Amino acid sequence: MSKKKKRISRKLKGKVLAFNVSPKGHVEGVLVALPSRTAQLNFPRHEGHALSSVMATGSSFELASGKIVRLNYALRGDVNGYHLDEGTFVHVKPKSADKYQMEVGEHVHATGRRHPGADAIVLEAWRVERLVAPRVASVRS
Repeated sequence: MSKKKKRISRKLKGKVLAFNVSPKGHVEGVLVALPSRTAQLNFPRHEGHALSSVMATGSSFELASGKIVRLNYALRGDVNGYHLDEGTFVHVKPKSADKYQMEVGEHVHATGRRHPGADAIVLEAWRVERLVAPRVASVRS
């Protein structure tokens, strides 16, 4: 009898309430409404501007972490996303996939907008990060 491996995938869904700004005027995180509480999400250093340009106050988002079990390919054969072990399809543009260079078996953390597709749950990724060890984003309540 084989034992099932424990899944290490994580998800966090919420709505952007406001942006946190550093004393130098840079966006360094957001306050988000989660189902059970309000939390502070801190962005990686120097990523705040890029993330805040695709997020808006009031917008919904999802953070998903998991292991890539399969790459997805566009009609022309370019990688355009990653299927995670917990079932989410993380969609990226081929240009972004070239930048990230992710491979099957790697653990990733993706931020984006989630929506149901005809055959899968899709996370339109704003950002994808390779993880050394599985984790959830820095969240403070």
